[in-house]
Amino acid sequence: MFAKTSFIKADVPFVPSDNTGCHAPMFRRVFTVDGTFSKAEIAVCGLGIAYYYLNGQPISPDLFTAPESDYNKTLWYNVYDVTALLQKGQNILAVICGNGYYNEIFKTPWNYNEAPWRDHPKFILKLAVDGKTLLNSDDSWRCSSDSPITYNQLRSGEHFDARLYDPAWNGADFDDHHWPYAICDSTPPRGSFRRCECEPIRECGEYKAQKMIEVNDGIIFDIGQNISGYARIHVNQQAGDLITIRYAEQINDDNTLNFNEMLRFYPESVFASDQLICPSGPFTWSPRFAYHGFRYIKVCGLKNPRLDSVSGIFVHQDVAVCSDFSCSDKMLNRLFSIGQMAVLSNLFWKPTDCPTREKLGWANDAQASCEQMLLNFGVGKLFRKWLQDIVDAMREDGALPGIIPTSGWGFKWGNGPVSEGILFEIPYRLFLAENDEQPLISTYPAMKRSLDWFRSQKNDQGFLEYGLCDWAAPRPTKVPLGFINEVLLIKFLKIARIAATKAGMDADADALGAELASQEQHFAEHFMLPDGRCVVNEQSAVAMVIYHDLYTELAPLKAQLIELVVAAGFHHNCGMVGLRHLFDALTICGLPDYAYRIITAKGYPSFSEWLDKDATTLWEMWDCRASKNHHMYSDFMGWIVRTLGGINVDHGIIVIRPHFIPQLTCCRCSRKNAHGSVNVHWRRCDNNIIELTISVPPDTAVVYEGKALQAGQHHFAINNQA
Repeated sequence: MFAKTSFIKADVPFVPSDNTGCHAPMFRRVFTVDGTFSKAEIAVCGLGIAYYYLNGQPISPDLFTAPESDYNKTLWYNVYDVTALLQKGQNILAVICGNGYYNEIFKTPWNYNEAPWRDHPKFILKLAVDGKTLLNSDDSWRCSSDSPITYNQLRSGEHFDARLYDPAWNGADFDDHHWPYAICDSTPPRGSFRRCECEPIRECGEYKAQKMIEVNDGIIFDIGQNISGYARIHVNQQAGDLITIRYAEQINDDNTLNFNEMLRFYPESVFASDQLICPSGPFTWSPRFAYHGFRYIKVCGLKNPRLDSVSGIFVHQDVAVCSDFSCSDKMLNRLFSIGQMAVLSNLFWKPTDCPTREKLGWANDAQASCEQMLLNFGVGKLFRKWLQDIVDAMREDGALPGIIPTSGWGFKWGNGPVSEGILFEIPYRLFLAENDEQPLISTYPAMKRSLDWFRSQKNDQGFLEYGLCDWAAPRPTKVPLGFINEVLLIKFLKIARIAATKAGMDADADALGAELASQEQHFAEHFMLPDGRCVVNEQSAVAMVIYHDLYTELAPLKAQLIELVVAAGFHHNCGMVGLRHLFDALTICGLPDYAYRIITAKGYPSFSEWLDKDATTLWEMWDCRASKNHHMYSDFMGWIVRTLGGINVDHGIIVIRPHFIPQLTCCRCSRKNAHGSVNVHWRRCDNNIIELTISVPPDTAVVYEGKALQAGQHHFAINNQA
């Protein structure tokens, strides 16, 4: 794609230890188009972030391109149709670059400041007209480091000096003869170019301020909803006035910002803060090279503030929200809604942990949420993109880090099967959700390396004893790490055997089948009692045994799980691993009403405690500490759609299987596809009759009680007498 084309950057020496140089260089190139043309396309890759303009207009509303990656393995590029922007005669291309993850200057626990690729931001570009290259990025471009963006760090903030801003800088009338020339990068990253096919990051919503809170040094604007993104501010001030914007998810009782224990992770930078130096008169601004997680926006230096002076812009991967749900329980409806907001807030070229503290692709969180995300959101393309990042992150010995992509951190903490299993989870869930076996086939070589790594890490007793356990449980976990890893390893062997079969590796599949049988026997010998119950008498452990079908008889485990749930007062006592299995395990036992009672429980630990504290997204910790925008406990959303709504996806086929639990009187659920929406509505009537209506769009395979349903509306009356 970029043969005979170079990354270009500012002609400024790069000193990694110099944390003061954080410019956002601007580039320009005037060129001519002779004659008429039919189509013009531009291929671009900006490291870390770049925005592109043709004749003064942005070539796309996309934000934060190019996607983060291991830049020495993969360089993601985008292609845009610019036919409508190109004109006969003289044209001007302009680019502005920011640091992103490519050049993080400050120390954090995740060591991006030590990344092997660190350098000044740069870009590569090729413009093709009617299939022929017209313009490349090279040293004929002009470049200025004196941009109005005087500081930009994706995980800290952006400083913008509007006095330096010339709105004509990206147009034909701007005189750039005093700008020096760019230089070609002599040591570019070694990664292979891959086209990014997933949905872009865009501005997907605006939240107006609901109220203003006056404090001694400024105004706090409450937008009423925790989101990922940034503020948009309207000012009318004197030139040189400094506006400081700080972001937080909560405020304390004294109206100070509550950063939820996050400041300690950023000892060398100002956390979640943007700055604007104003021009004279009216001006509207929002950052472009940083984003935050927030509900509250504190603004200092703003004169004559009004409620409409500030709004919050919701920024995330622009994926479809595929499912919708409502029922007779308002609390459950609200919980599903805040789950949607948490997921969307954490789609940023990968599923992140949170949009506040880290903005990293924590694999353990994603392994817990993967299934429900593919059911409820259009994340298939995004997950395929991230799967390449996962393969790229693998060491030669088969180990994976806990965060993906990574600059090198995550192999000594935060990994293990709870995290590294994402390599198996994504291809398998794509296979089930979309009946696409290609991710299984293409990832199988990496699966083999991963299994080799796990084998090499077993102790003398045959257990894996490293990595995360039942993370973030409400009370100290009593589930042994070796137990969790043993169950997950069995899961991985099952998936790898499927992948080997799909890849035509029959001998491998046979060998994996034999190893699976041996591993299951090892598990039974160490963790199952003669009476069929689990040795580890904890909700998480028993739920995992049931979910993964590691038993000969269900009844003893069902009785054990009932005892544990009842003893806990219909509360869970699970971390993220256990809770991922608990609701489905109860449903397998014929107890979906138990799962419902846990999801809607009051008291500690419970989702309701978050709601009682005005949560508008899912939180990280059951004791209400830390991040207030996490998706890792979002699996209940999948359970709601599959179990209460009855919409299940099996290799691309919709199987309708609702459970009419006694606590609900009605339920509506839908799931969109390319042809329309599958809708399920049931309500409880007199005489124990359930009225069930299923709507099927054209060209959609839907099955109910073993029979295929044609397009249209179908009505059923069901006797639900116990």
